[in-house]
Amino acid sequence: MNKNSTILLGLYLLSCVYLSAALAQDRPRIAVFSGPNATIQNSVPLVSSNKVRAKEGLPLLVNPDGSPVRFDHLAPQRLAAPVEVLIEQFTGHPLENDASQLYGPPDGYVDIGGTFYATRQSPGDKPVYRVTLRPEDGLYLLPYMAMQANGSPWDGSCALGDAPPERCRQSFYPDASRAFEEIDRGVNGRNGRGTANPLSSRADFDFYRAVPPGGYTQGLTEEKRTDTGDRAISPEILGEDFFPYEPHGRDPRLQDLARAA
Repeated sequence: MNKNSTILLGLYLLSCVYLSAALAQDRPRIAVFSGPNATIQNSVPLVSSNKVRAKEGLPLLVNPDGSPVRFDHLAPQRLAAPVEVLIEQFTGHPLENDASQLYGPPDGYVDIGGTFYATRQSPGDKPVYRVTLRPEDGLYLLPYMAMQANGSPWDGSCALGDAPPERCRQSFYPDASRAFEEIDRGVNGRNGRGTANPLSSRADFDFYRAVPPGGYTQGLTEEKRTDTGDRAISPEILGEDFFPYEPHGRDPRLQDLARAA
């Protein structure tokens, strides 16, 4: 068993002890520890969307054969302000319309020009639901609109393929809270009942950065922490405070593993 496996096994056993004690309560409280090189806390690169590339007059992403991509990719992000959207009725499943007689009326209709009306104006109008999305709703899948400081699009985690660490963004989460939030929000799909919150509906979680794979190189104030802690986080150093395997890998040292244990 290698040193990483040893520390992860120890953290797992500690979590099990914590969980066993919690199960005696009405609502469990579970400790979640972040270990080094933890693939489960990794994420795919944030790549500039075709929407922002078109906005900036840049070439669009295409398929390997040069043909246009079918869809623009989306990334889970937060709204900064409330926004009203119109959702076309019967688009949640290919056969919703087949059971249209079972449904209540829509909130209104949208004509070919995109104007909303409370009643249908012509046979071609689309039935829609009108809803306000709010920041407190949580993550939404949205186009990724960020660009590099020099005006280039992001095509991967780093500014260039061989960029040094200071010109790369981290793909690993600093603790497991974001991964749990994405699961709860249904970013990767709903639960078997067709709803969300499969984790927080059953337990409370405390997140600990034992030997984390992602770190705050600029530090973090106490009020912004998503893990369990009672003070600000000082600027962290790759290979000393956090240990990813990409884009620039670092393995924890024996003293790091001992500290976590």
